[in-house]
Amino acid sequence: MVGRDESRRFGQVFPQGTCAKVGVLAILFCGLNFWQFGKLAGLWQHDANWSHGFLIPLFSLYLLYVRWDELTAAKRRVCLWGLPILLGGIAFMVVSVHPIGNSWFAQLSMIPMLLGLVLYLAGAQILRVAWLPIVYLALAMPIPDILYQDIALPLQNLAAWGTTGILQLFGVEIETTASNLTIKSISGKEYPLLVVEACSGVRSLMAFVALSVAMAYIDDRPTWQRVVLVASSLPITVFCNIIRVAVTSTMFVIDRPELGKDFMHTFVGMALLVPALLMLLGLGWLLRNLFVEHEEEHDPESKAERPTAEDGA
Repeated sequence: MVGRDESRRFGQVFPQGTCAKVGVLAILFCGLNFWQFGKLAGLWQHDANWSHGFLIPLFSLYLLYVRWDELTAAKRRVCLWGLPILLGGIAFMVVSVHPIGNSWFAQLSMIPMLLGLVLYLAGAQILRVAWLPIVYLALAMPIPDILYQDIALPLQNLAAWGTTGILQLFGVEIETTASNLTIKSISGKEYPLLVVEACSGVRSLMAFVALSVAMAYIDDRPTWQRVVLVASSLPITVFCNIIRVAVTSTMFVIDRPELGKDFMHTFVGMALLVPALLMLLGLGWLLRNLFVEHEEEHDPESKAERPTAEDGA
Protein backbone atom coordinates (compact mmCIF):
# COMPACT_ATOMS: atom_id res chain seq x y z
CA MET A 1 0.00 0.00 0.00
CA VAL A 2 1.39 3.37 -1.04
CA GLY A 3 0.16 6.32 0.98
CA ARG A 4 -0.91 9.48 -0.84
CA ASP A 5 0.34 12.78 0.51
CA GLU A 6 -2.34 15.28 1.43
CA SER A 7 -2.58 18.43 -0.66
CA ARG A 8 -0.48 21.22 0.72
CA ARG A 9 -2.04 24.49 1.72
CA PHE A 10 -1.67 27.67 -0.34
CA GLY A 11 0.83 29.20 2.10
CA GLN A 12 3.05 26.12 1.94
CA VAL A 13 3.09 26.10 -1.85
CA PHE A 14 3.47 29.85 -2.36
CA PRO A 15 5.58 31.58 0.30
CA GLN A 16 5.19 35.30 0.90
CA GLY A 17 8.22 36.14 -1.23
CA THR A 18 6.84 34.19 -4.18
CA CYS A 19 3.40 35.78 -3.80
CA ALA A 20 5.00 39.23 -3.79
CA LYS A 21 6.85 38.54 -7.06
CA VAL A 22 3.73 37.11 -8.69
CA GLY A 23 1.68 40.07 -7.44
CA VAL A 24 4.08 42.65 -8.85
CA LEU A 25 4.25 40.95 -12.26
CA ALA A 26 0.47 40.47 -12.31
CA ILE A 27 -0.01 44.20 -11.66
CA LEU A 28 2.41 45.03 -14.45
CA PHE A 29 0.62 42.64 -16.81
CA CYS A 30 -2.80 44.11 -15.98
CA GLY A 31 -1.46 47.66 -16.33
CA LEU A 32 -0.01 46.85 -19.75
CA ASN A 33 -3.26 45.29 -20.98
CA PHE A 34 -5.83 47.29 -19.02
CA TRP A 35 -6.94 49.12 -22.15
CA GLN A 36 -7.92 45.77 -23.67
CA PHE A 37 -9.95 44.52 -20.70
CA GLY A 38 -12.59 47.24 -21.05
CA LYS A 39 -12.92 46.64 -24.79
CA LEU A 40 -13.37 42.90 -24.24
CA ALA A 41 -15.98 43.41 -21.53
CA GLY A 42 -17.91 45.76 -23.82
CA LEU A 43 -17.93 43.18 -26.64
CA TRP A 44 -19.07 40.44 -24.27
CA GLN A 45 -21.87 42.64 -22.98
CA HIS A 46 -23.21 43.97 -26.28
CA ASP A 47 -22.52 41.13 -28.74
CA ALA A 48 -24.73 38.09 -28.08
CA ASN A 49 -22.34 35.87 -30.05
CA TRP A 50 -19.67 36.41 -27.39
CA SER A 51 -21.74 36.69 -24.22
CA HIS A 52 -20.05 33.50 -22.99
CA GLY A 53 -16.81 35.47 -22.74
CA PHE A 54 -17.55 36.36 -19.12
CA LEU A 55 -17.48 32.65 -18.23
CA ILE A 56 -14.23 31.73 -19.96
CA PRO A 57 -11.85 33.27 -17.36
CA LEU A 58 -13.84 31.58 -14.58
CA PHE A 59 -13.63 28.26 -16.42
CA SER A 60 -9.91 28.79 -16.85
CA LEU A 61 -9.47 29.26 -13.11
CA TYR A 62 -11.53 26.12 -12.51
CA LEU A 63 -9.29 24.15 -14.87
CA LEU A 64 -6.33 25.17 -12.73
CA TYR A 65 -8.24 24.26 -9.57
CA VAL A 66 -8.93 20.69 -10.69
CA ARG A 67 -5.20 20.21 -11.35
CA TRP A 68 -4.17 21.78 -8.04
CA ASP A 69 -2.47 18.60 -6.79
CA GLU A 70 -0.35 18.41 -9.93
CA LEU A 71 0.55 22.09 -9.67
CA THR A 72 1.67 21.74 -6.07
CA ALA A 73 3.62 18.55 -6.75
CA ALA A 74 5.52 19.97 -9.73
CA LYS A 75 8.98 21.39 -9.11
CA ARG A 76 9.26 25.14 -9.54
CA ARG A 77 12.31 27.00 -10.74
CA VAL A 78 13.06 30.18 -12.64
CA CYS A 79 13.43 29.57 -16.38
CA LEU A 80 15.01 32.37 -18.39
CA TRP A 81 13.46 31.02 -21.59
CA GLY A 82 10.21 32.62 -20.41
CA LEU A 83 11.61 36.13 -20.90
CA PRO A 84 11.95 36.00 -24.72
CA ILE A 85 8.43 34.56 -24.96
CA LEU A 86 7.14 37.38 -22.74
CA LEU A 87 8.99 40.05 -24.72
CA GLY A 88 7.79 38.46 -27.96
CA GLY A 89 4.18 38.74 -26.75
CA ILE A 90 4.69 42.42 -25.90
CA ALA A 91 6.26 43.06 -29.31
CA PHE A 92 3.37 41.25 -31.00
CA MET A 93 0.89 43.50 -29.16
CA VAL A 94 2.72 46.65 -30.25
CA VAL A 95 2.87 45.53 -33.89
CA SER A 96 -0.80 44.49 -33.78
CA VAL A 97 -1.81 47.99 -32.71
CA HIS A 98 0.46 49.70 -35.22
CA PRO A 99 1.02 49.17 -38.10
CA ILE A 100 -1.31 46.12 -38.43
CA GLY A 101 -4.22 47.71 -36.55
CA ASN A 102 -5.88 44.41 -35.63
CA SER A 103 -7.50 44.35 -32.18
CA TRP A 104 -7.91 40.53 -32.23
CA PHE A 105 -4.16 40.05 -32.68
CA ALA A 106 -3.57 42.51 -29.84
CA GLN A 107 -5.88 40.51 -27.59
CA LEU A 108 -4.21 37.23 -28.54
CA SER A 109 -0.83 38.71 -27.59
CA MET A 110 -1.87 38.32 -23.94
CA ILE A 111 -1.58 34.53 -24.33
CA PRO A 112 2.21 34.41 -25.02
CA MET A 113 2.69 37.06 -22.33
CA LEU A 114 1.04 34.81 -19.74
CA LEU A 115 2.85 31.72 -21.01
CA GLY A 116 6.16 33.53 -20.79
CA LEU A 117 5.42 34.79 -17.29
CA VAL A 118 4.52 31.32 -16.01
CA LEU A 119 7.57 29.74 -17.64
CA TYR A 120 9.87 32.43 -16.23
CA LEU A 121 8.46 32.30 -12.70
CA ALA A 122 7.72 28.58 -12.29
CA GLY A 123 9.47 26.58 -15.00
CA ALA A 124 8.52 23.95 -17.54
CA GLN A 125 6.83 21.48 -15.16
CA ILE A 126 4.28 24.07 -14.02
CA LEU A 127 3.74 25.27 -17.58
CA ARG A 128 3.04 21.68 -18.66
CA VAL A 129 -0.03 21.75 -16.41
CA ALA A 130 -1.05 25.38 -16.83
CA TRP A 131 -0.60 25.94 -20.58
CA LEU A 132 -4.10 24.84 -21.62
CA PRO A 133 -6.01 26.99 -19.08
CA ILE A 134 -3.97 29.93 -20.39
CA VAL A 135 -4.53 29.18 -24.08
CA TYR A 136 -8.19 28.52 -23.20
CA LEU A 137 -8.61 32.27 -22.66
CA ALA A 138 -8.36 32.76 -26.44
CA LEU A 139 -11.91 31.39 -26.74
CA ALA A 140 -13.14 34.57 -25.03
CA MET A 141 -11.55 36.89 -27.60
CA PRO A 142 -14.00 37.78 -30.39
CA ILE A 143 -12.69 36.90 -33.83
CA PRO A 144 -12.79 39.51 -36.65
CA ASP A 145 -16.02 39.92 -38.60
CA ILE A 146 -14.43 38.66 -41.82
CA LEU A 147 -13.31 35.42 -40.20
CA TYR A 148 -16.65 35.12 -38.41
CA GLN A 149 -18.50 35.37 -41.73
CA ASP A 150 -16.19 32.78 -43.32
CA ILE A 151 -17.20 30.36 -40.53
CA ALA A 152 -20.88 31.33 -40.48
CA LEU A 153 -21.58 31.09 -44.22
CA PRO A 154 -20.88 27.34 -44.63
CA LEU A 155 -22.87 26.66 -41.45
CA GLN A 156 -25.80 28.68 -42.84
CA ASN A 157 -25.75 26.64 -46.05
CA LEU A 158 -25.51 23.37 -44.08
CA ALA A 159 -28.50 24.37 -41.97
CA ALA A 160 -30.51 25.21 -45.11
CA TRP A 161 -29.71 21.96 -46.93
CA GLY A 162 -30.23 19.86 -43.81
CA THR A 163 -33.61 21.49 -43.21
CA THR A 164 -34.56 20.82 -46.81
CA GLY A 165 -33.77 17.13 -46.47
CA ILE A 166 -35.77 16.77 -43.25
CA LEU A 167 -38.86 18.61 -44.50
CA GLN A 168 -38.86 16.76 -47.82
CA LEU A 169 -39.05 13.49 -45.89
CA PHE A 170 -42.45 14.68 -44.65
CA GLY A 171 -43.63 15.68 -48.12
CA VAL A 172 -43.07 19.43 -47.80
CA GLU A 173 -42.45 21.28 -51.06
CA ILE A 174 -39.29 23.30 -50.56
CA GLU A 175 -36.62 24.80 -52.78
CA THR A 176 -33.13 25.72 -51.63
CA THR A 177 -30.52 28.05 -53.06
CA ALA A 178 -27.47 28.46 -50.81
CA SER A 179 -29.01 29.63 -47.52
CA ASN A 180 -32.32 30.74 -49.09
CA LEU A 181 -35.42 28.59 -48.62
CA THR A 182 -38.77 28.79 -50.38
CA ILE A 183 -41.39 26.79 -48.47
CA LYS A 184 -44.89 25.98 -49.70
CA SER A 185 -47.33 25.72 -46.82
CA ILE A 186 -50.28 23.35 -46.48
CA SER A 187 -52.57 26.15 -47.70
CA GLY A 188 -50.47 26.60 -50.85
CA LYS A 189 -48.84 29.86 -49.79
CA GLU A 190 -45.14 30.31 -50.46
CA TYR A 191 -42.82 31.69 -47.78
CA PRO A 192 -39.32 32.90 -48.75
CA LEU A 193 -36.95 32.31 -45.83
CA LEU A 194 -33.31 33.05 -45.25
CA VAL A 195 -31.00 31.29 -42.80
CA VAL A 196 -29.30 34.40 -41.51
CA GLU A 197 -25.96 34.71 -39.73
CA ALA A 198 -27.64 34.59 -36.32
CA CYS A 199 -29.05 31.14 -37.20
CA SER A 200 -25.74 29.74 -38.42
CA GLY A 201 -24.95 28.15 -35.05
CA VAL A 202 -21.60 29.90 -34.59
CA ARG A 203 -22.63 31.10 -31.14
CA SER A 204 -23.45 27.56 -30.02
CA LEU A 205 -20.30 26.24 -31.71
CA MET A 206 -18.03 28.59 -29.75
CA ALA A 207 -19.75 27.69 -26.49
CA PHE A 208 -19.55 23.94 -27.11
CA VAL A 209 -15.93 24.08 -28.23
CA ALA A 210 -15.14 25.78 -24.91
CA LEU A 211 -17.15 23.15 -23.01
CA SER A 212 -15.62 20.18 -24.85
CA VAL A 213 -12.08 21.48 -24.30
CA ALA A 214 -12.82 21.83 -20.58
CA MET A 215 -14.22 18.28 -20.41
CA ALA A 216 -11.24 16.87 -22.32
CA TYR A 217 -8.79 18.62 -20.01
CA ILE A 218 -10.49 17.66 -16.74
CA ASP A 219 -11.03 13.97 -17.52
CA ASP A 220 -8.05 11.66 -17.31
CA ARG A 221 -8.30 9.96 -20.68
CA PRO A 222 -5.99 9.12 -23.64
CA THR A 223 -5.04 11.94 -25.99
CA TRP A 224 -6.97 10.50 -28.93
CA GLN A 225 -10.17 10.46 -26.87
CA ARG A 226 -9.64 14.11 -25.95
CA VAL A 227 -9.19 15.00 -29.62
CA VAL A 228 -12.39 13.13 -30.54
CA LEU A 229 -14.28 14.86 -27.73
CA VAL A 230 -13.21 18.34 -28.87
CA ALA A 231 -13.81 17.57 -32.56
CA SER A 232 -17.32 16.27 -31.80
CA SER A 233 -18.47 19.76 -30.83
CA LEU A 234 -18.75 20.68 -34.54
CA PRO A 235 -21.08 17.85 -35.73
CA ILE A 236 -23.17 18.09 -32.56
CA THR A 237 -23.64 21.84 -33.05
CA VAL A 238 -24.43 21.45 -36.76
CA PHE A 239 -26.97 18.68 -36.09
CA CYS A 240 -28.78 20.62 -33.36
CA ASN A 241 -28.83 23.78 -35.47
CA ILE A 242 -30.38 21.90 -38.39
CA ILE A 243 -33.10 20.61 -36.06
CA ARG A 244 -33.64 24.17 -34.82
CA VAL A 245 -34.06 25.60 -38.33
CA ALA A 246 -36.27 22.68 -39.38
CA VAL A 247 -38.62 23.12 -36.41
CA THR A 248 -38.77 26.87 -37.00
CA SER A 249 -39.52 26.33 -40.70
CA THR A 250 -42.32 23.94 -39.77
CA MET A 251 -44.23 26.91 -38.34
CA PHE A 252 -44.36 28.37 -41.85
CA VAL A 253 -45.46 25.01 -43.27
CA ILE A 254 -48.51 25.05 -40.99
CA ASP A 255 -49.17 28.75 -41.76
CA ARG A 256 -48.09 30.05 -38.34
CA PRO A 257 -45.31 32.44 -39.41
CA GLU A 258 -45.70 34.56 -36.27
CA LEU A 259 -44.44 31.62 -34.21
CA GLY A 260 -41.53 30.92 -36.54
CA LYS A 261 -40.34 34.52 -36.48
CA ASP A 262 -40.35 35.04 -32.74
CA PHE A 263 -41.27 32.45 -30.13
CA MET A 264 -40.32 29.15 -31.76
CA HIS A 265 -36.98 30.43 -33.07
CA THR A 266 -35.80 31.47 -29.60
CA PHE A 267 -37.46 28.63 -27.66
CA VAL A 268 -36.07 25.82 -29.82
CA GLY A 269 -32.60 27.36 -29.76
CA MET A 270 -32.61 27.31 -25.96
CA ALA A 271 -34.28 23.91 -25.65
CA LEU A 272 -31.74 22.18 -27.92
CA LEU A 273 -28.88 23.14 -25.61
CA VAL A 274 -29.97 20.30 -23.31
CA PRO A 275 -29.80 17.43 -25.86
CA ALA A 276 -26.58 18.88 -27.28
CA LEU A 277 -25.00 18.78 -23.83
CA LEU A 278 -26.32 15.26 -23.26
CA MET A 279 -24.82 14.12 -26.57
CA LEU A 280 -21.45 15.54 -25.55
CA LEU A 281 -21.62 13.85 -22.15
CA GLY A 282 -22.85 10.61 -23.74
CA LEU A 283 -19.94 10.58 -26.16
CA GLY A 284 -17.52 11.05 -23.27
CA TRP A 285 -19.11 8.13 -21.42
CA LEU A 286 -19.03 5.99 -24.58
CA LEU A 287 -15.34 6.66 -25.19
CA ARG A 288 -14.50 5.88 -21.59
CA ASN A 289 -16.46 2.62 -21.34
CA LEU A 290 -16.14 1.08 -24.81
CA PHE A 291 -12.47 1.82 -25.35
CA VAL A 292 -10.66 0.70 -22.22
CA GLU A 293 -6.90 0.52 -22.48
CA HIS A 294 -5.35 -2.18 -20.28
CA GLU A 295 -1.77 -1.90 -19.19
CA GLU A 296 0.14 -5.17 -19.31
CA GLU A 297 1.26 -6.15 -15.83
CA HIS A 298 4.86 -7.27 -15.50
CA ASP A 299 5.06 -9.66 -12.56
CA PRO A 300 8.34 -11.64 -12.41
CA GLU A 301 6.88 -14.12 -9.94
CA SER A 302 3.95 -14.97 -12.18
CA LYS A 303 6.36 -15.73 -15.01
CA ALA A 304 8.33 -18.05 -12.77
CA GLU A 305 5.24 -19.88 -11.56
CA ARG A 306 3.77 -20.23 -15.07
CA PRO A 307 4.14 -23.86 -16.30
CA THR A 308 6.12 -24.37 -19.48
CA ALA A 309 5.88 -27.04 -22.13
CA GLU A 310 8.90 -28.86 -20.62
CA ASP A 311 7.23 -28.94 -17.20
CA GLY A 312 4.14 -30.45 -18.77
CA ALA A 313 6.25 -33.07 -20.49
